[in-house]
Amino acid sequence: MRYPKYYIGPMSKNVVDCVIKHGQQHSVGLIPSRRQIDYCGGYVHNWTTQTFSEYIRSSDSFVLLCRDHGGENQGQELDDGLLSFLNDSKHFDIIHVDPFRVSNTMLDAAEKTKNVIQKLSNPNLMYEVGTEEAIYKYQPEELKWFLDYLKMGLTEEQFSQIKYAVVQSGTRLDLSTRTNIGNFNKRRLKSFIKVVKKFGLMSKEHNGDYLTDSFDVEVRFESGLDAINIAPEFGQIESEYYLEECRKDEALFDELYSICYNSGKWKKWVKDIKRISKAQLIMTCCHYVLSDRVFIEKIKSQFPNSDQLIQKRISSKLKLLNEQTKNYCI
Repeated sequence: MRYPKYYIGPMSKNVVDCVIKHGQQHSVGLIPSRRQIDYCGGYVHNWTTQTFSEYIRSSDSFVLLCRDHGGENQGQELDDGLLSFLNDSKHFDIIHVDPFRVSNTMLDAAEKTKNVIQKLSNPNLMYEVGTEEAIYKYQPEELKWFLDYLKMGLTEEQFSQIKYAVVQSGTRLDLSTRTNIGNFNKRRLKSFIKVVKKFGLMSKEHNGDYLTDSFDVEVRFESGLDAINIAPEFGQIESEYYLEECRKDEALFDELYSICYNSGKWKKWVKDIKRISKAQLIMTCCHYVLSDRVFIEKIKSQFPNSDQLIQKRISSKLKLLNEQTKNYCI
């Protein structure tokens, strides 16, 4: 199998359709979070895990499906995550086992990760382990301990199903300003990659959004990084289109702002709403409401050619990513 260099968040049906088309010629992956797509639904096109998988598999494209941040309390409701994992195991290629949001120590996270892999006991699954810095920051030596724990606690066959370990190089996102506000540390990244390689695994970094300079992308792969996740940036391509168009009509702009504000989705990203503009709030959370009936009736219906124009922008970003990573094939 040729593993993708980049995994894209399925922020909307437009993003998914563009990835499917892109996947006809290039290796690419999709990384749905539980809030986006889960066994009981989600905010992206009202897909369930099964209907989403069937939609992808019905195409003539090869797209690797990877559950992003699977686990306890990662979905719409508080739960132990097991039912979601069981559904994922039937429909996805890779499951990211991420208990770090509910773990106080590396030991706790390692034990929970091991237990999930043992419970699923599916020889056809691949796994991604570890988490991003914004959820739980760890050091290279801690990741080594974590992987050692898994290797000792799992059978050889079970451990061989782990394909990716998440490395941390300082990346953090700010959706309101559409920037990567982290401090990239090349030496730290290389230390993580060295640890991962010792276990025969591939390295993956999350929060690869807003790396507009080709150097920002290429330096990571030149350092040995195997794959990168990019999600909110693709949703904001669509949000930007609607913001641009609605700004031409004050009533439409106010309606779009009202829909986004009433969704409450901005609360995850914005600490003080008084410090951001209406446009910033729209850009922060518009992608959460793209499948809402009110948005479709009051905003999207005003722009009959929107999908075609949005997909053109998304496809351009995918082509750029392919150019930036084409010299670093796995």
